[in-house]
Amino acid sequence: MDKLLVCGVVSAALRGEYLIARSIVRQKQPEWTENKTRLFAVRVVSFTHALVSALGCIFSLLTDVNYVREPYDYHKANAEYVFLFSMGYFCYDLLDMWIHGELESSKEYLVHHSLVITAFSIILFSGRLFGLAMIALLVEVQTVFLHLRTMVRLVYGSKNMPASIDVLINANMICLFLFRHLPVCYLLFYLLAQDVKVPILLKMFLVGGLTFLEYHNTHLTIAMAKSDGFFGHERQALDEDSCDPLGSLKKEDNQQKSEKSTKSSVRTAKKID
Repeated sequence: MDKLLVCGVVSAALRGEYLIARSIVRQKQPEWTENKTRLFAVRVVSFTHALVSALGCIFSLLTDVNYVREPYDYHKANAEYVFLFSMGYFCYDLLDMWIHGELESSKEYLVHHSLVITAFSIILFSGRLFGLAMIALLVEVQTVFLHLRTMVRLVYGSKNMPASIDVLINANMICLFLFRHLPVCYLLFYLLAQDVKVPILLKMFLVGGLTFLEYHNTHLTIAMAKSDGFFGHERQALDEDSCDPLGSLKKEDNQQKSEKSTKSSVRTAKKID
C-alpha cells in the first residue's frame, strides 16, 4: 500500500508540474499554438523524470557495486524509491496521453510504458532484479539530453540555432549509444548467456521486453540521425509536428491522415468504376 501511495503522489506532483509549466509557457510565448505549448510542457515533465531518475541511478551504481555484481539477488530498500518515481511518471504519462486523446496514436509509447510498469511491479514486489533494473535505468541519462534537445529545437524552430546547440545535439547522439544501446545489449547478453537464477518465464518476459526496448532505441536513433543531420543526413528544420523523433502525437494529425486515406480510397474506387 505504501508503494502505491508513493507512486500516486509522484503522478499527482508531475501532473501539477505539467499544469504549471503550461501556464508559464502561455504567458512567456503567447504566440505559440496550444499544441506547441502542450508539447513544451510535456517535455518539461519528461525532463524532470529523466534527470531525477538518471541522478538516482548513477549515484546508486557508483556507490554500490553490488548492483552489478549481483543483478538478480541484491536488494536495497533505498533503490525502491528510484523505481517508484519512474513508475509514477509512466503511470502519469499514460493517463496524460489518455486525457488528451493521444493513446491511439502512441502505440509504441503505450507498449513501452506498459512493459516498464509491469517489470518494475514484478521487481518491487519480488525484491529481486534490483541490479538489472538499475542498469536498465541508465537509459534515462540519454533521455535528459533527448528532452533538452527537443525543447531547444521547439524554441528555435526553423531559425538558425547557435553553434553551441551543436554540442547538445552531438551529446544526445553519443549518449544514445553509451546509455541506451550499450546497457540494453549488456542486459540481453547477461540474461541469455550468463544468468542461471532468473526463472524461465520471467526471463522470457525480460528478454522480450529488452528486445522491444532495443527496437525502440533503434527507432529513436534512426529518426534522430535523419532529423539532426547524422550519418550523411542533412539536418532538418523541426516544428511542433515533427519535433518528436517517433512522430507527431496530435489527435488532429491522425484524423487528417485517416480522412486523406479514406478520400484516396474513394478516388481509387471511382477510377476503378
